[in-house]
Amino acid sequence: MKTVTPLILFLCVGPLLLAQQGNVALQNFRFYENLALRDAQYEQTLHTVNLQDEQDYWTDQRNYERQLGTENFAAYLVYMKGKKDAYQQHLQHCSETCAHSGRFFERAHEYLSISDAEYLRQLMETGMVLNTSKKRNP
Repeated sequence: MKTVTPLILFLCVGPLLLAQQGNVALQNFRFYENLALRDAQYEQTLHTVNLQDEQDYWTDQRNYERQLGTENFAAYLVYMKGKKDAYQQHLQHCSETCAHSGRFFERAHEYLSISDAEYLRQLMETGMVLNTSKKRNP
């Protein structure tokens, strides 16, 4: 009877713990989706800052994306998908009144032009993706 009680408790509480872990992961992904949207909205207003500040921002942004990709690749993919979606939506409604810099359009091209499979391949080649086994040539 003593061994049955912990088993019954585990069977009753176990699924609740697993469901809670799933909710935490989902909330984590939503955080990165919202962060990507917020960052993209800020990037759309960068034309109001001076050239050096804008360049510093893009350098910091690229470093952040690289670091996120090495530390939490799933979150990185969610973040980049959020950026891609935000840029697609903005550029559909962007007209001559949008005074974006050339650097903005360079980054927009990077976010939009590469398919996910191609992007993953490039990341693996540059060593950004961790926990992947690379075949060694004999």
